[in-house]
Amino acid sequence: MIAQPMTGNGLIAQGARYGLVGLVVLAADFGVYSLLLALFPGQFLAANLCGKLTGAALGFVLHRHVTFRWAQRDGAARQVAAYLAVLGFNLLLSSALLWFAIRLLGANAYLAKLGVDIVVVGTAFLLSRLWVYRPL
Repeated sequence: MIAQPMTGNGLIAQGARYGLVGLVVLAADFGVYSLLLALFPGQFLAANLCGKLTGAALGFVLHRHVTFRWAQRDGAARQVAAYLAVLGFNLLLSSALLWFAIRLLGANAYLAKLGVDIVVVGTAFLLSRLWVYRPL
């Protein structure tokens, strides 16, 4: 394990920054999802895809420069590739969980989205910290 300098890069400090940036990303994601769902009722999977892509574009930049602001091992090109892999995993996970909650459990599409995103955020933080924005 690589020791982190005492510059706010510890797990707790990063977790707090991830949470704050995550709120901005979640607002963008949920805003697009809600707008598209209002315009195209029942199209929750397409709305989820558009929301996640919007949030991901914003999240990549903010997480790279705010959340994981340490000296990073990899350049932007490798990070984009890793981030896209995490995004793909998150899209599959969130879409499967949304489908399960809405179609099988009959959950409200808006509440289901919020619940699913709580699960996905934890996974995304760990993958981002350990794989996408690796320290030197």
